Amino acid sequence: MSEARVLARRAGELLAGLVVAALVATLTLTAVDALSLPEPSWLPEALGATVAAGLVVLAGWLLLRGARRGRDSGRDTGERGLWLLGTAGPAFLASSHLGLLLAGTPHYLYGLGGDQLNRVAYLTRFADSPALADPFYADAAPFYPPQWFWVGGRLAALTGIEGWEFYKPYAIVTMAIAGAIAFVAWRWLVPTRLAVLFGLVTAVVGGHTNAYEPYSWILICLLPQVVVATFLLCARAAARSRGTDGRRPTWPLVVTIGVYLGWAALDYTLIAGVAALLVALVVVITTWRHRADRHVVVTLLARLAAMAGISALVALLFWHRFLLAVLGGAETEPSVANDFAPEIGSRWPLPMFEVSAAGLLCLIGVVWVVATVWPGGAGRLTDRGAAALGSRIGARIGARPEDDDEADDEADDEAAFSRPDWPLPTPARALVLAQALGLMILTVFGWFALSGLRAATGSTLLPFRLIPAITLALALAGVVGSLALARWAVSTSPPHSRGRVAAVAVVVAGLAAIQMVQHVSEEDSAFAAAARDTVPAPSAVMEAIDEMTPGREPSDLVVLTAVPTVYAYRPYFTFQAPAQAYATPAGRYTERTDEIRRWATATSPRELADALESGPFRGPDVMVLAREGIRTWGLPVAINEMPLARNNSRETIRFSPAQFADPELFDVRGVGSRVVIVRR
Repeated sequence: MSEARVLARRAGELLAGLVVAALVATLTLTAVDALSLPEPSWLPEALGATVAAGLVVLAGWLLLRGARRGRDSGRDTGERGLWLLGTAGPAFLASSHLGLLLAGTPHYLYGLGGDQLNRVAYLTRFADSPALADPFYADAAPFYPPQWFWVGGRLAALTGIEGWEFYKPYAIVTMAIAGAIAFVAWRWLVPTRLAVLFGLVTAVVGGHTNAYEPYSWILICLLPQVVVATFLLCARAAARSRGTDGRRPTWPLVVTIGVYLGWAALDYTLIAGVAALLVALVVVITTWRHRADRHVVVTLLARLAAMAGISALVALLFWHRFLLAVLGGAETEPSVANDFAPEIGSRWPLPMFEVSAAGLLCLIGVVWVVATVWPGGAGRLTDRGAAALGSRIGARIGARPEDDDEADDEADDEAAFSRPDWPLPTPARALVLAQALGLMILTVFGWFALSGLRAATGSTLLPFRLIPAITLALALAGVVGSLALARWAVSTSPPHSRGRVAAVAVVVAGLAAIQMVQHVSEEDSAFAAAARDTVPAPSAVMEAIDEMTPGREPSDLVVLTAVPTVYAYRPYFTFQAPAQAYATPAGRYTERTDEIRRWATATSPRELADALESGPFRGPDVMVLAREGIRTWGLPVAINEMPLARNNSRETIRFSPAQFADPELFDVRGVGSRVVIVRR
């Protein structure tokens, strides 16, 4: 089969996995919504824990059944069943976990608080129109990657569901899809049964560490596979350059990795940057190893340039607008997003020391990575011990390939890389896997170190956003390490005791898995409670705006409001973003705040109307102010104070009712504790 057909077939398999996961998640959420569970209570968590435990038991039974059949037949069997388990299992695990956690509320984690207002507003924007636009400003080039929100908005429009209401199921389905597509991608790199375990672990880790940001998790879940693929690409390119292997072209991997990097740039800038760094590090490391062979060096650098070119072309689908605006002389201000410095980002992530099954799994992962990639010279003693043990039990344990590149390339030709009864990769592939996961771990620690140094300048590199990536890498390594440890324990036991040892390993692993899938983080519990406590939509305000602006669509209006949640429910543009951290640098948040302060000093309605019309930005068509007695109407504005722990302070800019007391210039209507003002 040609490489093009293989690439097309794999793209089709990835799409099939996505569709299966989406269907499973949709059915699961439908079933959860049909339940009548009292809230607030612990009943949803109790049901979720039981369902998750049942899935662990079912998955374990299917995997062991496949292993037993494989042992009897001499090859792995039940590929279709394993594929279905690998796609439907993670999807059900993620969707049932989040669906039950958020039962009884239409909102996702944290409701419309914090970052979620910005995210829901972005999706609402694209539910109204497919045109690329900023979530808040009508007259500024967008800066924050739109891909995930654009897809969600268009799906909301297709289904006829309002954007704010669609956000919750879309986020949950995204988390469900992540584990499924992770399994599909792993299936091309490791044995299928190991890929199933990797997919399930990916779903669990995502639910524990990154449910708040589903659009970053959909990238992180594929990051380890991309790093492994880059190692294989470099090995194959080096072998072809040396003339030792001309069978396998490298362009499919170049295209795949380049498209991933471009897709990441359309979705989450930080993850895209880290992914590009990892790919570049793999190429640089391999180039250094072959520095004496100029032809190999040129070949590897050419592949890196090709991947960079492909990713840049994909990224420009969105980034061209901001770049053209900047190159065209548009004024911008520095982005303050990197100044965010929460407590969790102040210390290095060490999940391997958490007292839990997940912590133990990560600890085993550290041991396995170090033991696998440790240099041959320094690890000679352990190699001798492994060789002696292997000769004693008649198995090759801990064997290392003599030439990593050749071994990697040979292993790349295999589809099922292990003995049927143990879903472990061959030594060559295990080495590549350990190198990739180890590089991810070291890169995240390096990112934390650089961010710590940058703290001296009053900013950060947002390292806490990479905690899910390092946790995933450690957990995946822990899965392989646990299997290797269990295999060693069974193989070194006396023949009459091996059944008992295997049973102990299965029971302990099963109980540990149940503990992991039943866990709900304190943060997610608090965020779920916040979602249930979300203030209802300001319907009266939005109805007043509709009545006072007949014939105008919400997306035609620029609104300046003391009720920022209106942006989640309607695709209004705004004169000022809810906070500077969410504002595009082209929006010039600080200048806009100064402009509002200037408006508040107007001495007459005519002076105010002229100021609204003649400013450097498109003025608001509608203003929604808060009543502060009979003489003052107020507009709260967020003042950025990052990296301080409080992030923002509030300044109330006060207007006088007399400034709007001209019915020829302003239409004024009281709506409860607020005042809606429309420019005529």
